[in-house]
Amino acid sequence: MKRERLCLTLLLAMMVLLMSCTSLPLSEYINPDAEWTMVIESLDDPQQSVTIKNFDATTNAEQKGNTLHYENLGGRDIDLTLAYVDSKTCDGGVEILATIANNEQGWMVRSFESPSLTGLKAGVGDAIMVPLGTGFRISIKESLSIAEKIKNGENPAKLLSKRLKWAWNSESSRFECSLAYPSQHCTMQWCALQREDGGVYFASHDEKFSYKYMNISFDPSNSNVHIGFCNMLECFPGEKVEVAPFVCKPYKGEWYECGDTYRKWYLSHRTIIDRPEWVKNCRGWLLAILKQQNDEVIVPYEEIGGLLADAAEERGIDILGLFGRGIGGHDRFYPDYRPDPKMGGEAAIKKGIAEAKAKGKRVVLYTNGQLLDMNETPQYWPDTGMVVTVRQRDGKMWQQTYHKYDSAPARHFGLACHSCNIWREKMLSLAKEANDLGADGILYDQLAVFSPAYCYNPNHGHRVPTIVYGADRLDNMAYVQREMSKINPEFVVMTEGLADYELNAVGMFHGYCRGANVPAKSDFKNRFDDKGAVQYFTEMFHYTFPENVMTMRMTSPSNSRFSMNYNLAFGFRNELELRYAADRDYLQYKKVPRIEDYVNVRTVSSRKIIKEMEESGDPVASVKYYKQTLDFQQKHAELMKHGNYLAGNGVELEA
Repeated sequence: MKRERLCLTLLLAMMVLLMSCTSLPLSEYINPDAEWTMVIESLDDPQQSVTIKNFDATTNAEQKGNTLHYENLGGRDIDLTLAYVDSKTCDGGVEILATIANNEQGWMVRSFESPSLTGLKAGVGDAIMVPLGTGFRISIKESLSIAEKIKNGENPAKLLSKRLKWAWNSESSRFECSLAYPSQHCTMQWCALQREDGGVYFASHDEKFSYKYMNISFDPSNSNVHIGFCNMLECFPGEKVEVAPFVCKPYKGEWYECGDTYRKWYLSHRTIIDRPEWVKNCRGWLLAILKQQNDEVIVPYEEIGGLLADAAEERGIDILGLFGRGIGGHDRFYPDYRPDPKMGGEAAIKKGIAEAKAKGKRVVLYTNGQLLDMNETPQYWPDTGMVVTVRQRDGKMWQQTYHKYDSAPARHFGLACHSCNIWREKMLSLAKEANDLGADGILYDQLAVFSPAYCYNPNHGHRVPTIVYGADRLDNMAYVQREMSKINPEFVVMTEGLADYELNAVGMFHGYCRGANVPAKSDFKNRFDDKGAVQYFTEMFHYTFPENVMTMRMTSPSNSRFSMNYNLAFGFRNELELRYAADRDYLQYKKVPRIEDYVNVRTVSSRKIIKEMEESGDPVASVKYYKQTLDFQQKHAELMKHGNYLAGNGVELEA
């Protein structure tokens, strides 16, 4: 059997003189033996992978000045060299670099988790700021309290919320979270350990904004905090890869320093799209599903310029988002969005859009950016969709299922590969169709929600495997935006979710991430009472990128005063959603539905929708307050829409 050699050269640039350096504040936390991990995958059998760590007996390192050099790592043929160096982008910080040269035939380097600072402690009053959605704060005090309860036999699952990612690892007896970037779960490449006066900034200064995991852990037994990045790679035989720099920087004061540092770095590598004035000044949107998955028509085309435009006007909203506007309805027949003859056909939807625009409304049309209906797309699925769909490591298609009504079957969808040119051109053609119908923009649903993945489909024109839903996803949206700007300079590309790497292509985000859904009052109050292990810190993203335009997700046709004020405080654009027939009754007749009115709906909590309506109070008064709030925001637009968002930086309150 041929002897397999993997020679891995990892360059860990260590900060001028490693442990002997006393001039830099983080030098005491630098450890040349800090743990790193690499995963390699067989190109012949993707199911076979090998994990290599520097603690393995085969990982002998030769140190030369600032570097560590590895050869024949794990008995395989890859080179590797390591050092901590002065960060050129963060004064007083340290950059951890890695270079991997793979010469092992038949194997690909799939991931590399960089070493991090060791021995960092977190005290009772400290917190970890994480870019989960718009931002969250992990309380060390509350984490210690929960750890004590777990020690006394309480169930971790009942003490911690899965959706907030901070989980208890029973094997290592520590808290952990792993956030995939870019996605709604990790919207920026920075986090921070915040202490009473200062802390440490951690970031991946990756100008390619590539696929990675932000890994954070806290050990309550010794108060150790570990923060690092695991970079997902495609390092094939004969290739050399420089892993994205991992930056650590001490700072004084509060977390704003970190937001300023990351923003300065970001703008040195990427521009933020110059949005049309109508987007910059927009008040919010009314999201209306015209036709549902079960073929039920909620709003026919003829009412776009009537019912919808008038309801928006009454509340001070200036954009209509038309979902379920195609022949199949919402979440059915994708990517076939032909106007439905039963609703009046193409002439009727064009007329409805024109009438809404004549009343001063902008119109954005829904399109899913990735789903391909596997059930009924008369030509697209068997001829094209099956070819375009992402294949997973085991050869199976990457799928999602949506089942919204008891009276209609579930819909199964393949996920289109964004590294496949067929899908890229399909996205552009759908944008052109939206423009031809008179729309001012297109929403590609889901394209800032999910994390990247690997595609193993050999028929897409890319290498196998290749990372998809990363740079390719962004490139496609940027391509559509460029091409559509030539046709209509006022046309805007939107997407659902949030991710900073898309700020150079996306004109407005349809809010769908933690923090862009109005929290329960009790959850929001936890932030100020320092209760709950993971607390809302919504200003984290908005402070870093104040020019971002984003709606607050509201799955109800009403907004309570709390949700309206939450939107106002954090700079969101407002949103109302008309999704079901009972929602229409509230919007049109100001009638609060009953639970029975949603009896056939599978994918929504009717109690939650009704609770929001009830918390909004009297429907007539609620609509009045809605408009008053938007009028207030518009009256002070220079401050509340176009001013720099300060959060609390430089603001002093006396009470």
